[in-house]
Amino acid sequence: MYFIVALICTIASALLWFFFKNRKALHLELLPIIFGTATLMWFIDVIFCLAGGEEALEFGVQDGWISLWTVLGGILLWLILSFILNNRGKTEPVKQE
Repeated sequence: MYFIVALICTIASALLWFFFKNRKALHLELLPIIFGTATLMWFIDVIFCLAGGEEALEFGVQDGWISLWTVLGGILLWLILSFILNNRGKTEPVKQE
């Protein structure tokens, strides 16, 4: 389930970036990268589950929590990086007396 949620977030964030790429202050180009790497991580997990003989895509309560934390973590990382990139170079010069 977490792989599917991460894949949906990757596609949705790529579409957001495509339609709103002229709004540079939002730094929407970071979202597809963040969720794309999460999707790649969960895809590798699915491959190893299949290789180990386990069920690859489970739909349980714990998988729902993992999916929620993946989405919240990606959005939080995007907010932090956007804040840093928007405030980079906006420091006030030090007055020397």
